[in-house]
Parts: sequence; C-alpha cells; structure tokens
Amino acid sequence: MEEVEILPRDAYLHTVTVKHAPCTIQWWFSTKRKNIDFGLFQRHAPSSGDEASLSGSIGPVASRGSTIGTINGKRLASPPKVLNSPQLQQLEESQRQALSAATKQRGGYFKLQDRNVVELMPLKHYESSKTTIKGSWNAVEPGVYVLYFDNSFSKNTSKRVSFCVAVKEIRQSVRPPVVMSGWLLKKKRKRMQGWAQRWISLQGHWLVYSTTEGGISRAKVDVANAVVSTSRQDYTITVDGDEGFLQLRAQNDADYNAWVAALKRTKEHAVVSAATDHGATFSAGAVLQSPMGPVAPPRSENTPAQQAHLGFESVVTRLSELIKDNVDDQQLRKTIYEHLQQMSAHAGTLFDLACAPARPEISRAETNASGRPSLALTDTQASDVFYDTNEVLELARDESDISPDKSPAIGETEYDSDENEDDFEDTQDAGRMRRDLIRDPDFIEALAQNSLQQAEKKQVDEPASDADYEHDPQATMDHVQRQLVSYEPRTELPAEASLANVGLVSILRKNMGKDLSSIAMPLVMNEPINALQALCEELAYCTLLQKADALEDSMDRLMYVAAFAMSTLSIKKHRAERKPFNPLLGETYELVEPRTKFRFISEKVSHHPAVMACHADAPGFRMWQDSSGKSKFWGKSIELSQTSNVHIELPTHNDHFTYCKPSALIRGLISGVRTVDFTGEMTIVNNATGDRCSVTFKEPGMFSSSNDAVECRLYRGNSQSVDRVLRGSWSAQLDYERSPGHTEALWTVAPLPPNAHSFYNFGYFTMRLNELVPETSQDLPPTDTRFRPDQRAYEEGRVDDAEFIKNELEEAQRARKRERDAQGVTWTPQWFEESDDADSPTGRAWTYKGGYWDARARHAYPPTVDLFKY
Repeated sequence: MEEVEILPRDAYLHTVTVKHAPCTIQWWFSTKRKNIDFGLFQRHAPSSGDEASLSGSIGPVASRGSTIGTINGKRLASPPKVLNSPQLQQLEESQRQALSAATKQRGGYFKLQDRNVVELMPLKHYESSKTTIKGSWNAVEPGVYVLYFDNSFSKNTSKRVSFCVAVKEIRQSVRPPVVMSGWLLKKKRKRMQGWAQRWISLQGHWLVYSTTEGGISRAKVDVANAVVSTSRQDYTITVDGDEGFLQLRAQNDADYNAWVAALKRTKEHAVVSAATDHGATFSAGAVLQSPMGPVAPPRSENTPAQQAHLGFESVVTRLSELIKDNVDDQQLRKTIYEHLQQMSAHAGTLFDLACAPARPEISRAETNASGRPSLALTDTQASDVFYDTNEVLELARDESDISPDKSPAIGETEYDSDENEDDFEDTQDAGRMRRDLIRDPDFIEALAQNSLQQAEKKQVDEPASDADYEHDPQATMDHVQRQLVSYEPRTELPAEASLANVGLVSILRKNMGKDLSSIAMPLVMNEPINALQALCEELAYCTLLQKADALEDSMDRLMYVAAFAMSTLSIKKHRAERKPFNPLLGETYELVEPRTKFRFISEKVSHHPAVMACHADAPGFRMWQDSSGKSKFWGKSIELSQTSNVHIELPTHNDHFTYCKPSALIRGLISGVRTVDFTGEMTIVNNATGDRCSVTFKEPGMFSSSNDAVECRLYRGNSQSVDRVLRGSWSAQLDYERSPGHTEALWTVAPLPPNAHSFYNFGYFTMRLNELVPETSQDLPPTDTRFRPDQRAYEEGRVDDAEFIKNELEEAQRARKRERDAQGVTWTPQWFEESDDADSPTGRAWTYKGGYWDARARHAYPPTVDLFKY
C-alpha cells in the first residue's frame, strides 16, 4: 500500500506502464482527510518524431476523448498558419478567456493535458474518506496509463491518499457459441442518463454487452446463476448476477419474446447440467431424478450462510497452500498469511451475524430444487445506480468507521466548505482500508500473485545492473516518460530576444584571419543556448535515422541518412545573427526524449582548442561526433570549418555511416543582412556496404542567390555509376524522383513558431532545450548547462546580470586552470575519451566511454568542482 500527501491546489499522478495487452488495471484508494477527485488517462506516443510533431498547441480542449493540440476536434500535426492581425488578436482573446474559465473551474486538470494524453475516465468527486474506492479498466493496448488524484479544488486542505494498484493479465479463451445477439436498450449506469442502444450477445450462459457489434466486451453476467426479472408491460429484462447488473429493454414484442425464451432455455439447460454433474437425470416431467431417488430440497440447517462460510474456509485453505508452494519471499508470505487469518476471522463474524435472527428481507425470486435462482416473471422495476466494467465502485462500507459527527449534512459537499478539520486516527483509517481490501477477492488474487503495482514500481525504480540503463536506452526513456507524463513543453522563452546593437565589424577587423574561438565577443551576440545544446539541436529530425534503420535496401537507408544530414544544416538558416554560449571546461548537457525515442549526452572536453563531444543512442540508431572546428574572419564574411566526422550506426543492418560537415560562410557582416551558405562537397559513406553519397552545394553567383540548392548523387558499393539522384534545398526539403512524375519528399523542414522572430528564431524543439523541468531536474548532474546562471539570466532578459555572471564564471575557470598548471595536473573529461579514428580527417576522435546513464539512474555522479560558483 502506498501513501502520498497532496497539497492544496495540487494533484498527484501515478503511472502504470502496460507493456503487454490486453490486461486489467485495478486500483483501490481512500483518503484520511475529506474527499478527493479521481480520473484515469492514457498517454500515447506521437505519430511522428520530427520537429513538427513537437509543435505547441493552440489551446486546451477538455472534452472527453480529446487531446490538447486540437482545433475544432482536428489534431494539429504542425503549427497553424500565421493569421492576419485582427484574426490573431480575436483568436488569442478567445483562447485566453477559455483557458481562464477552465482553469478556474479545475486548475489541476490542465496540468495533465497535452497533445498525447487521452481522457479515459473523467475526473469525478468520490467520498473516499468514508469508504475505500475500487476501480478497474480493461487496457486493450500497451501504453502509459495515469491515475490522477486531483486536489486542485481545495483551497487550504491537504489530502493524504492511500492506494494500491495491480495489473491483471487477461487470459485469452475460446469464446462460447453465440446463442442469440442483437440490439437492445440498456439502462445507463448513472441516474437521469436514460437508455442507450447496446449490442447484446448471449454466449453460452454468459450475457455480454458492448457498444458496437462485435466490439470489446464492456460487461458480462452469468445467466445460469443470476436472477432474471422481466416485465411485458414495458419490455424490460433485468439480469442481476454476481458479476454485475444489466437492465435491458426490447423495442417491440417480438424481440422481447425472443430474448425471454432464450434466457429461459439457458437457465433450464444450466439446471440440467448441474443435476447431471451430481449424478441425476432429467425427464420430461420436470422432476429431477438421481440414482438415490428424487432430489430433496436442501436441509434447513444447510443455510446459505453456512454454505458460504464453508466455501470461504475452503478458498482460504487453497490459497494458503498455493502461497506456500509459489511465493519465495518469506516476508511477503508472512504478510499474506496474516491477511488470510484476518479474512477468516471476519468471515466467522459475518457467519455468526447471518445465522442470528435478522429483519425480514424482500425475496427477489424463488429458487428451484437445485438451489439455483429461477427465472421470475415479475412487474418490478429496479431503480438503483449500477456500474459496469471499466468504472469505479465503492467497496462495502464498515459502518463502525463512520462516526455520526463526520457525516456531511444533506446537500453539503467539500466544494461548499473546505475548512481544515482534524484527521481521523491513522490506525483507524489504515484498519478500515485493510478490512475493505481483505474482503475483496480481486485484491487477494493480486496479492497472491504478487502483481501489485507498488512492488513492480519499486523493482523498476531501482536499477538492477549496468545493462539496465547504460546499454538500454529504452530503460532510461521509460523512467523519464513516467516523470514527464504531466509535462507540456514550452513554446516560447521567458523573455524576448535582446537587441544586438554592437559594432561587430570593428571588433572583427582587429582580428583579421584569426581563430574567432579565442576572441571575447559581446554577450548580446549570443543566443540563450550553448554549443553543447546546439549539438543536441541537430537531433530534431532523428526519426529519419529510425526510419532508415527499418528499411531493407541499403540505398534507401543511405537516402534517409543524407536527408538527416541536410536537416542538421537547416537549423542554421535563420540563426546567422548570433552564436551559442561557449561552455565551461567540464560542462555537460543531457536530453532524454521519450517522444522521439533518443537520449543524448555531451561534454566540453577541451578548452584550447575548444572541443565539444556528444553521443546519442536510441533503439534505432547511435550517433556521435565532436565539434573540433575552426572559425576565421575574412573581412566581409566568417568561415566556419569542421575538422571531425559525424558517426551514425544503424543496428539492424550493422551500418556505420561517416561524413564531415561542409564549411559554412556567414555573409553580410558589412551590409547588416547576414546569411549562411554552405560550400563545397560533402561525402557520406556507409563503411559496412561501401555505398556513398556525394552532396554538392550550389554556390551563389555575383548577382544571384544559390537558393540553398543541393544535389546528392548516390553510388552503390564500389560502382562508379550513379544509382540515384536527390535534389532539393538544405534549408527546406530533399526530394527523390522514384519514377518520372512521381517525386517523394524524404524530408521537409518544420515551420517555425509564429512568434519565432521574437525568440532568436528558435524552432519548437530548440525552444525547450534550456528548460529546467522540475520533474527531472533532480536527476541532472551539477555540471548540466541548465544550472548555468549567466545563460539562465540571459534567457530571462537580465542582460546586465548575465554579463556580470559570465565574466565571473570565466575568471573562476582561469583560476582553476592556473591551479592545475601549478600542480602539474592535466584535465581529464568525465564521460568521453580521445582515441584513434581512421575515418576522421585528423586521425583522432572523442568517443563516449560509458558510465553516465548508470550514474544518472543511481544519482551517483563522480565528485567535481562547482563550475557555476561565482
């Protein structure tokens, strides 16, 4: 049993990861102070992993089954088109009013809503302080299911919630033959909701209903052991069984007669089968015969209470034997035995009460000689509220747990009054929930099978070995996905871009022909990400690599790797005005991205020369590189050249691609209109197959632009003849003409946010790189860029503070360098090492040496200096 305290105006989310479906998720919960809202949601993976799929939403849509990121019920695959000013103002005002009203109505609800969360059971208020609430949901597909406890309506009262969660496998069985099926009206489960048309099917002796013909079963009742009441006056048929309650209505006399006849035949057949099982035979005289003569009615002393008690004791005995043989954990076995003893004691008490003289009960139906309920033709109508599968039930209340002064007055709910009150005694509350649970057979079954989610969660959160996290990227992503289930990526920065009003040319002219990495540039020339994050930004379209890994033809794989290479260049198109922050030596950056299924780690491994190394892996690819490039100023332009390779591995086919990025020219430093052009050629080689792609960048003429045009020629193996040709633009799109007139777009750039010009022309993916998310911040090492104070201040628009802090941090870095030199100590990176690389132009490369993801999972980072102390 898990216990959490939920603060006022807050909510708590418990996630259940379903890897194998179908299964049933079961839960039990109660509160120690007043009541709480509860709902069930499911998180789906996005259909696309490119940057467009990460686009922000227009506004919240909180209808059942809908998700954030919709307009008029249609899902947004990319940002909406830019509207003209009056339309935009009107839309923004309507969204603001809708969001304000919805937030006032239920503030915590919108913490959960995002583009991939679907509402399964809406938030509802439960009297969980007076009884234990039980619920279940048939999970028909894998995914992450979210149990949402909402206390946002409470102004000043915390709620302490005790809950248990179990996952029960649904065993597939052979469906019995369908005796009869058709459309009937079914009474809906809540009061005043009326009737709804449902598909009813009589399968063997089970009466099953679903919302569509042949659809998923929502509930079923065993007709053989149920009480069936009918009323010809309004064509109603009521089936009340141990599994549930179905109240049905036929729409005409023919349907009514057919269903009544079918149910009668089913019950008569069940009586015959039961008698045959006990050695009796059935004759036309409707008299049950056995070898010892007519079957006599049960003796009066053999009461239902006595039969139930004997059966209960038998079940307890069998459970004890099962646990003894199958449960290895001694402590768990002891706990289960204690629960079984408590169950037996309570069953004895109930038996004593049942055998004592009791108040008269209204008989619902007569019973036949076999003791089974017969089909009663009555004119009675049921008027209770009934619940079906995938809903929440209140377990039987222990009236001794509810004191008269704790009961609310008629019409009073927690929404009317939210004043603080004394807690119930902890022992009293815990005892009430335990008593409720041990009376519930579903909980006992889950306990015996040791499948409670509480135990499973403990097993997941404690890494068992290095292989779990270090060599399995999915394990890390699953952990982060549970943390980020309520996270909505931001779509704009805290402050708009600062003005870059400095004389850049005068600064550069003093350093003609020099490496710009050694020149101190004004802070306002920066953008609020650093070079480590800029390497991660190149993975915005990493789904191209995952798609390549799934293709059989090596030429197809090479095409998508070429498209990925173009996508990494496209992010520079609108960002020529500024440069990233220069990381401090030893600074790191990580990103775990469950949406696009990759994890990324980077580190600054050298200061002079400045080198940033990175490594990314996912179930469909591995990528690593180091940015050991050079930059020079030539009077009117800046040249940025790369001297190291990009490495990409596709595990399914053991492909290993390498390429060196092209040189970039930033033009227009004198005119003030800066542009980026890539020049020369770039060759992408698959070292496993020998396939290669030669990329030619079109250079602009004296009076014309290049339009960023590229041409990619693909060669298979060692062949000198061109196998395929790709054409397009490195900043917009890459196409392949499979046949004349049939062109396939391998990659298309995602549009920028409508307000990108105010936020450094960042895309949606880049906008969130420096966001410090509370749910995951405790897992980050102290060297992570997101803790860097000058970059944080600059992002928030505090330019003067950022300038001061930046100078202080750089001076502290120089002091550490002087101290190392005095001691004769050489700097050693934590997560990367330099090694030989025959594919690199320099013959050397920085590669990931491992250990980071295991340290992250265990919160056991190596000790390091405080890089961000000033």
